Amino acid sequence: MQLTFLKNKKTKKIATVIFTIALFALVSFLAIYQTEVSHGKIWAYLGSSDNRFHMMRIEGLYHSLQRHQLFPFINMSFMNGFGYIVNIFYSDFLLYPAAFLRLLGFSSAQAVVSYFWLLNFLTFGVAFLCYYKVSPKYLNSLVFSFVYTLSTYRLHDMLFRQDIGEVGAFIFLPLAMLGIYEIFYGERRQWLYLTFGMTGIIYSHAISPMLVAILIIMIAIAQIPELKADPKRLLSLLWATLCSGLLSLAYFVPMMEQMHHTQFILTQTKSLLPNGATDFADMVTFSLNNGIGQPSIGLVLIVAAFILLVSITKVKNPILKQFSVIGILMILCTTKVMPWVIFNHTPLKMIQYPWRFDMIATILLAIVIAADPLGFLSSKYAKIGLMSLIFLFAISGSYRLVNGSPLQLNTYETYNQQEPFSIGAGQEYLPVGTSVGELQRTAHKPEIESGKAKISNFKQYGTRLSFNFKNAKNAKVDLPIIAYYGFQSKQSTGKVSKLTMDKDNNNLAQVTINGSGKVTVDYFETMLQKASRRISFLTLLVIIAISFINKLNLVDFNKIEGLRNSKSR
Repeated sequence: MQLTFLKNKKTKKIATVIFTIALFALVSFLAIYQTEVSHGKIWAYLGSSDNRFHMMRIEGLYHSLQRHQLFPFINMSFMNGFGYIVNIFYSDFLLYPAAFLRLLGFSSAQAVVSYFWLLNFLTFGVAFLCYYKVSPKYLNSLVFSFVYTLSTYRLHDMLFRQDIGEVGAFIFLPLAMLGIYEIFYGERRQWLYLTFGMTGIIYSHAISPMLVAILIIMIAIAQIPELKADPKRLLSLLWATLCSGLLSLAYFVPMMEQMHHTQFILTQTKSLLPNGATDFADMVTFSLNNGIGQPSIGLVLIVAAFILLVSITKVKNPILKQFSVIGILMILCTTKVMPWVIFNHTPLKMIQYPWRFDMIATILLAIVIAADPLGFLSSKYAKIGLMSLIFLFAISGSYRLVNGSPLQLNTYETYNQQEPFSIGAGQEYLPVGTSVGELQRTAHKPEIESGKAKISNFKQYGTRLSFNFKNAKNAKVDLPIIAYYGFQSKQSTGKVSKLTMDKDNNNLAQVTINGSGKVTVDYFETMLQKASRRISFLTLLVIIAISFINKLNLVDFNKIEGLRNSKSR
């Protein structure tokens, strides 16, 4: 029986959209089934792993929302209320869906399983739409979304490391890549794709923007002849950079302000670049094994890289040839073939681990595979076969991860148990001289370090602490919070000094009191934080307004003196 209703073009389009959404939803679930659902347990390294760190970030945001703090600067769930300023250095932007699930009554385990499904689904969708924008071929777009979303390195990030930040960056990377394509190869005035893609990456994962910046530099070098012929493409790149910078002021300014006032452990962190690079043979072995327990490019992409390497002269499309070469170079950058010791004391040390370049290699090679410059996927059956193979490899990788380390399967009840002192292995966002071990042994109450005073009625509600005092004589009192810049005692009554940092006692907040009164300490948004937040929000509104005006053709900007644009190539 023929499906005659599908002969209608509009109906067929609707059916295709519904099918695609359902496909992405199903595969997004099946990709996490083995590690998150199958055994009624979650596969994860607990303790001081990235998983515990990110779960505490979610828990802290959840508790802040309960206190009606929509944009918290300090995560007070860390270290049992001593606080951790991770929010300023590691944006909460992508954590809100998980925190809202907690508000709806989901447990931590239920929230993270649902959140992982959502991250998969969004990555599938964004990847598909971005590729379809450049090349409106349905199956090719599906191939790209499958190769990219189910890539070995991304699954390693999600299922093994559970690095929510970097996994979130994968959502916005295709959007940034679309912007890069338009600026350097396509319609240069479509630079907003790069603006929003890069901004999303910045607010998701602080390290990934550096990788994208390196990619942009390499593409710019490869496109020097075109840039000479059409230098306005560089102007588009400048606009994208400027707008992304303005949108990101709310992230960068508070971070730089804190680093100006406090010396953090992150500034003294030793570079991991040389030691983090893998041997070339190990990289190939990890990839061919298609396991997600080690950072690697994966079987499909390593085979594609070797084929492209020996057949690069047969790739006629110059864009795909450049992507192939840069993608292969990115793979080499993950290994000791790259002399990383040379860059050990340069800004590149912020990347920490060279295998992060697998992210860039993944998207470049996924684009080339989907475009099929060598004609391996000329039939629809070949495309469907490749997608099926990629899906089976993803299921196989997660299955072997679980069965290879079955002791890491944790019940949902175990997973729900929080680890407040899991602040990341590097403890980067603590002031220099802070001892986590000592803080764990420190009673969570005000302590008189010198002088005399009677203290009573101590209370803490998030960042707000208070206690009453009387008969105080030059009493120096340490409070059970780390004295990050922004904490103030200005709402206190009686003779209470400004809040300072006690560097001799784990950098705790300290006030000096005399007589009687009440100490009230809270975190107050600084002027720079307020200004940067407003500038970023205003920039977003201006961009939306101008885009809306352009869309409706309400104003012809080309007729405004000083804004005339010549036709781009």
